[in-house]
Parts: sequence; C-alpha cells; structure tokens
Amino acid sequence: MLVVNPEIKKDELEKLFNKIETLIAKEGGNMEGVKEWGLRRLAYPINKYKEAFYYLLYFAVSKNIVPKLEGLLRISLPILRYMTTRKEVVPTKKNVVTKVKDNEEKVVSESEEVAEVTKATE
Repeated sequence: MLVVNPEIKKDELEKLFNKIETLIAKEGGNMEGVKEWGLRRLAYPINKYKEAFYYLLYFAVSKNIVPKLEGLLRISLPILRYMTTRKEVVPTKKNVVTKVKDNEEKVVSESEEVAEVTKATE
C-alpha cells in the first residue's frame, strides 16, 4: 500500500510505478495489478498534508526483493508512507483436495517401501 503526495502530477506517478514494475520484473517477480483508492483524508497530517492518494499494489516476488523494493519506496519523495505485507494463501476446496491426494500418494509410496524392505529382510 502506498500513500502518495496529493500534489503529484500524473506523469510523475506513472514514472514511479514504472520504476517499481521494472525493479520487480528485473528481479524475476510479477506485477499483478494496481488498485487506486483515490484521494482520502489522513488520520493525522503527514508533511502538512491532510489528504493523500492511496494505491494498493499486488505483486508476486521472492522475499529477497522486498528490501530492495522498500528501499526504492523509502527514497521516493512523492511517497509519504508505504506498507508491505505478505498475502496468506487462503485454502480453497481445490487446494485441499490436491493436498489430500498428495498425502495419499505419499502414504501409498511409503507403504510400498515398507513392503519392499520386509521382503528383503525375510
């Protein structure tokens, strides 16, 4: 999530998002989307601004890229605040069924190994 200076120009904002996207792509990540929340009132003034633009960025990267990305966000002047969070994978019915099938396959293969070991020792 980015909290951006309300006086930023559209072209400056596009340049900033291009820098972020370039960094993510360069490091092997994937930018999945940007959701604009618009101009909102801040809970408290930041650099004498009472309002700011909010943006929610979705991206998939390895955890090694996060410090580089946060460094870029930290030094960017138009960004008043930022927050990086990790999205938990919510188990869906399909994921649970796949995990159960994987576990069943593991159990079957382990029992076959045990059967082979017992035959070899007899």
